Amino acid sequence: MLKPGKAEKAVKVVKQAKPANSANYLFLIAGVPFAALIIAMAPALQLRYPWLLIDTTVRGVAGLLLQAIPFTLIGVLVSAAVETWVTADFIEKHAPKSTANGFLAAIIAGVCVPVCDCVVVPTFSRLVARKLPLPCAITFLCAVPVVNPVSVLATWYAFADAPAVAVMRVALGVGIALLVGLSFAIFPPKSSVLRNENLLKNNLKSKCSCELNCGCNHEENQNSSEQLKTQNCTKSSICAQIKLYIKHIHEDFLKLLPIIVCGTIVASVIRAWLGADPASRIQANNIWIAIPAMMAIAYFSSLCSSSDAVIARSLAASLPMSSVLVFLLFGPMLDLKNTLMLISDCRGKFVLRLTLTIAGVCLLASLFSNWAWGFML
Repeated sequence: MLKPGKAEKAVKVVKQAKPANSANYLFLIAGVPFAALIIAMAPALQLRYPWLLIDTTVRGVAGLLLQAIPFTLIGVLVSAAVETWVTADFIEKHAPKSTANGFLAAIIAGVCVPVCDCVVVPTFSRLVARKLPLPCAITFLCAVPVVNPVSVLATWYAFADAPAVAVMRVALGVGIALLVGLSFAIFPPKSSVLRNENLLKNNLKSKCSCELNCGCNHEENQNSSEQLKTQNCTKSSICAQIKLYIKHIHEDFLKLLPIIVCGTIVASVIRAWLGADPASRIQANNIWIAIPAMMAIAYFSSLCSSSDAVIARSLAASLPMSSVLVFLLFGPMLDLKNTLMLISDCRGKFVLRLTLTIAGVCLLASLFSNWAWGFML
């Protein structure tokens, strides 16, 4: 039997979870038929109101969703695994003790993990909840989308005639990730970056004293022997952990799906307005206009980091290379879609600081690349 205090807390958590799940289900039930109606009406509306660019926007939403949802699902699988099997004690025991070693481990993980930015944000939140040092988690968040093998190979392929672009993307990506993480190490936040409800959820989880991470509550069996406790947990731990893993996948995916859809709609509207040649709307000869403009395009376009190099290649002929590089750096680290996912888990003050820090460091890196590009040729 649960103690009265814990029973009340558990009931409270369940009651708070039901409205959120109901809202997500309502989004699916109402959103899918509405989306089908818009897709069916898009050609007719495009003919009647050509200035609305409805057909282009709908096709853009479909394309971005086809890119984002598979990678988001991979991210949910990874984050649910972290939530289920990676405990705070494990992080405390195996995480690097020094900040320098933590940064090194984060960069190595970024180079070795072949995933895009859609995967990183959910994993970042879980790692922070599991007490991974925040500067290391932020370095991991910034490094993985830019320096992972898929992004590097895609950039190398897109810029086959200029391999220095891939080299600069990796070098500047590592440098930006380290500087952003270092800024949070030097000036750490005064309070937790996660929202209260997420902290409450993590704190209310039952802890298993047998170290099998089965999620069982042993307080009711205090008179039993330790051997009996371990035997009972061993029999049920595998099934219990798999059920818990599936439960986390279900909850996280339902939570992220509305965010992904809203982000792709906004991004598609921006891309439709920019047209097939975004460079035509930018004063290409002025880097002080071209660089911020390309940062804005990268942020609102919400391209996958494994495919943005192809878009960047199409713009390289009409824009300074420094603005193309900042497009390849800033977009994967932080775009509209990822910002919405961060806001759902983290405090707004932290998200604002992270956004401004990444944007400022990327701007400085692009100005440096404008000076250094001549030496790379």
